[in-house]
Amino acid sequence: MSISDSSHRIGIRLGAAVVVSLTAVALTAGCSSSKSSKAASTAPPPAATTTVTAAATSSSSGTVDGGASPSTTGSSSESAKPTTVGAGGPHDCSADMLSLSIAPLREPINHVMISAKNTSQLPCHLNQYPELRITPGQNSIITPLDTSKPAQPTILLAPGATAYAGLMTNSPDGSGKNGKNVPSLTLSLESSSPQGGGVGRPVTVAMPASADYIDSSAFVTYWQSDSQTAASS
Repeated sequence: MSISDSSHRIGIRLGAAVVVSLTAVALTAGCSSSKSSKAASTAPPPAATTTVTAAATSSSSGTVDGGASPSTTGSSSESAKPTTVGAGGPHDCSADMLSLSIAPLREPINHVMISAKNTSQLPCHLNQYPELRITPGQNSIITPLDTSKPAQPTILLAPGATAYAGLMTNSPDGSGKNGKNVPSLTLSLESSSPQGGGVGRPVTVAMPASADYIDSSAFVTYWQSDSQTAASS
């Protein structure tokens, strides 16, 4: 074999080896690129972020900033104010729960109006009529007017509400007897108990100076939910 033939064969072999190497490199690069593309396509998207502003925090009704609850509106005294009572229901009104006053009326004549306003935070029952005595410890009371008795002679007096009773001090025709000026009356509250009796301590309520003349014809109405009914009874 000649030197030229040997050199020619060696060149062919070297060329083939180079082609094989280049092909392997190309295949390896292609596989790597395919794997990278596949990994990129299957990678999860980045997590979203939420920005909470100060305005959103103050108006949000949920929890913000790591679970801190938003502040509530309204005063603590309002939220603590009772709106219901216990299983036993409302108790009878006592004088300590009420603001009691007596005011003169233009009409009807010889009448005054007794007002009882619930100044407590609990509803209470105001029963029957006010027991009125001209002097403390007196056995007899000013006569209650039977015709003014409502179908339900107990008023559920809500906090802040007022009930009324009309008092005729003396007869317009002068038929009453033993009349005198009375600067104040002793007032007691009726109990809802079947045994009757008063609720709490009696209180002294001032009479208006312009209408403090009382005689034996005086009468008082049952408690009413409005002043007009109390005055017209």
